[in-house]
Amino acid sequence: MSSEAEVESVGTVLRKHILEMGGIKQDELASALGVSRLSVNELLNDKRAVTAPMALRLGHVLGTTPDFWLNLQRDVDLAAARKRFGTEIAALTILRQPQTRDQVITPLEELFAGVDEA
Repeated sequence: MSSEAEVESVGTVLRKHILEMGGIKQDELASALGVSRLSVNELLNDKRAVTAPMALRLGHVLGTTPDFWLNLQRDVDLAAARKRFGTEIAALTILRQPQTRDQVITPLEELFAGVDEA
């Protein structure tokens, strides 16, 4: 996601795209998730981050994937960090040019090539 793009918060997505469009109340969501109404309210008001267990619950109950919720939380966290630390990060010395995931993660076959089995 571009650092320039505006990221909708988890609370906004839950409120606008799930609860309001689906006619779901906070109490109903809390009950379905097996959590307190306070937990749901804190998610809706961006006072609580989505954790892996909550992402599993949200995905199961709302017909999405856990990845959707964790990726959304990650995007929100990165956007906030860019806003807060962007200038500081930009001033850091670059030691290595940007790499793709495949350039960084050496395939296991290459990593263990030539290693004798015991």
